[in-house]
Amino acid sequence: MNLHKHARLSPRGRALLVDRILIQGLRVEEAAHAAGVSVRTAYKWLKRFKEEGSGGLTDRSSRPRHCPHATAPRIVDQVLEQRRARQ
Repeated sequence: MNLHKHARLSPRGRALLVDRILIQGLRVEEAAHAAGVSVRTAYKWLKRFKEEGSGGLTDRSSRPRHCPHATAPRIVDQVLEQRRARQ
């Protein structure tokens, strides 16, 4: 299982949280307390489950999807060409 080091719940624990809310009929506040997470976190996992199913209960990457400060590909090509010319 691939959890980040601060995760209070594993994907299985998140599924149990959602199950307590949707199947067992617990209020979100009660299920959150039982799982040891905040109400906000419980709502987050519930929303992800409703939108994505059980796949939404896995950890997501925190890696940025793009870098606004990245060097333009045109410039990278020029630099690489100049390096090759020196060799």
